[in-house]
Amino acid sequence: MLVNNDPKNDEVCDTRTEPQPESQDRETASQPEAAEAAEEAEAVQAEAENAASSDDTPEEDIVSVLKNALETAEKERDEYLHMAQRAQADYQNFKRRNSAARAEAYDEGVRETLSAALPAIDNLERAIAAAKSDAGSEAIVSGIEMTLKQMLDGFSKLGLEEVPALGEMFDPDLHNAVVSVKAEDAAPGQVLEVYQKGYRVKDRMIRYAMVKVASEN
Repeated sequence: MLVNNDPKNDEVCDTRTEPQPESQDRETASQPEAAEAAEEAEAVQAEAENAASSDDTPEEDIVSVLKNALETAEKERDEYLHMAQRAQADYQNFKRRNSAARAEAYDEGVRETLSAALPAIDNLERAIAAAKSDAGSEAIVSGIEMTLKQMLDGFSKLGLEEVPALGEMFDPDLHNAVVSVKAEDAAPGQVLEVYQKGYRVKDRMIRYAMVKVASEN
């Protein structure tokens, strides 16, 4: 009998016979998977046995079961369809409300901005009236009038509109009567003088015209 005394050979032999930790981990991890596979196999076998034992079920009962299942599925389908339709309708209503709210917020901002600019318009008109009474102020009047025209043109694009007042019949929706006097040459309720012009933005009043009206004789 030959004996190999070479130390290198002993190391090789030891290496070959030593168990690998990695393979042990794989075996340990595969045990739950094997158990799950066995349980699934048993479940499949049980279902097969139940299906085999149901061969004696009358055909009428099978048809009834299938019919009930179909009716249940159709009912669920209709419910889901109604839910989807309601959700879509709610979303469309939300979009309309949101769009209307944004438009109203924008219009309200425009009205507030134009309302804040009205005193500047009043002052420019007063400056024009005062400058016209002075001789040699034609250039100043022309410059102020050009500035006022540019302002009014820009504001008109945002919907600003002067309310007609002088010579019109008094309208409480447009005018604010602060003075009432008798006038033989004017009809009762006619606007005789405008103390402060009124303005509206589209269909909303932002300032009523302050006027003097003719009273009844």
